[in-house]
This record gives sequence, C-alpha cells and structure tokens, in this order.
Amino acid sequence: MPTITITIDVPEGAAVDVGGLPAEELSPEAGTVQTKMVPGGVERYWRGYLSDNGRELYGAAAAIEREIGIGYTLADIAERMGRKYASAQSIHRTTGRSARKWKDDTGTEAPIRLEWIEYEWDESEGGMRTQYRLPEGVADEIGEL
Repeated sequence: MPTITITIDVPEGAAVDVGGLPAEELSPEAGTVQTKMVPGGVERYWRGYLSDNGRELYGAAAAIEREIGIGYTLADIAERMGRKYASAQSIHRTTGRSARKWKDDTGTEAPIRLEWIEYEWDESEGGMRTQYRLPEGVADEIGEL
C-alpha cells in the first residue's frame, strides 16, 4: 500500500483533530499534531487557574528554558525558586488540581504543564531524575505575561 503525505498549514491557536485520535495515539510519522488548543489558553490558564505558587513554579521553569533550554529537573526548578525540592514537588502536584479543573472546563489538556522528556542518571543528584520541558512556545508566552 503506498504512503501518502499530507501537509496542512494551520494558523496558530487553531484546534486540530485527526480522525478523533488524541495526539498521543497518533503514529510518530504523523508529526507533532496537537489535538485541541484553546486560543489564548496560556494567558487564561496563567491568570485564572494557577495559584501564586503554580505561577512561581512554571515561571521558574520558563526562565530556565529561555536561558539554557529544555531538559531540566524539578530540582533545578526548586533551586531557581529558592525553595527545597519537596516544596517544588508539592506545588507541582497541587497544580494537578488546576489542570483537572481546566480539563473539566475546556475538554483540553492544560496549556501550561511540565512534559516528560526522559528519565536518566543525574550525577549531581546521585540518582535517576526526570528531565522536563514546557510545551512548545509556552516558555516565551509566560515570559511575556
């Protein structure tokens, strides 16, 4: 069976749904399609859903990402915040409530979240650590808020 490649330019902020499949169920060959986005969602989520602590956590992640790039740990975020790891971990866990409320309200994934990149050995921490990033473009949007 021949393979057909279709390229579609979609305006930023537009919602895309491919055959009803969420992005995580699409094949890797399908590229990086996001199934649904809420226009202005980052600012709306930042101002209306996140607590002060949540904004501090994601603001620190955005600052790290803008300065050194993707691939940072929750310990890096905690250090940037001037807090202990356990505090940042608790704040991150608590932002799950905001994400759930957003999903209930909009039917979409929270526009500001830490996305898993990989789980690898961190010599400085003496153990395995998860590397994170924010969704594409979110660090810059947070920087402008």
